[in-house]
Amino acid sequence: MDQNLDLRVQKTYSALTTAFFELLEEESLEKITVNALCHRALVRRPTFYKHFADKYAFVKYVIYKTQQDLLQEIDTSTDIENPFDFLLTCFEKILDTMERYQKALVHLQLDIENNFSFEMIDAHVQPEIEKRIMAFGEQDAVLSHDIDFTCQVILGMFRQIGLWWFKQKDEITKKEARNKMAQVLHLLFPTT
Repeated sequence: MDQNLDLRVQKTYSALTTAFFELLEEESLEKITVNALCHRALVRRPTFYKHFADKYAFVKYVIYKTQQDLLQEIDTSTDIENPFDFLLTCFEKILDTMERYQKALVHLQLDIENNFSFEMIDAHVQPEIEKRIMAFGEQDAVLSHDIDFTCQVILGMFRQIGLWWFKQKDEITKKEARNKMAQVLHLLFPTT
């Protein structure tokens, strides 16, 4: 949560986010209304609209906040100077997040398959990965000199392998998916 926000606003955002994920476990995003969200969160509608234009602006906030928390968790739990360790930790945290919100993701399934939110997700995560790739490019990594292209390759791998694992997680463990990603990252970063 943005520590610069007033404590009341932080509590409101937290209550709305919790209510959103609870509702998303029960029904699709399209069926969730601002009324239902506010009712579940015990937040008045005028308060909601004071902070968000509509439910889609709120969803963008939730995605952004979840990503910021994820990136902060990665920064505190990995060697951010080591490309292999950083990217493998990113992938592991993505799988953890997918597992944590699996019921909500089931109700977003149609939206995910139609690339709902991937542009929003990429818009927030891509700059962080690009910064790291630029630094990693100086470390003998087998990467294209085109940072944007390399970032798209990595984001695409994370997205596709994450969805692959999510759809087959009854047969493929998170550890097996992690090990497969480690093999691919070793190809990109052979010296680490």
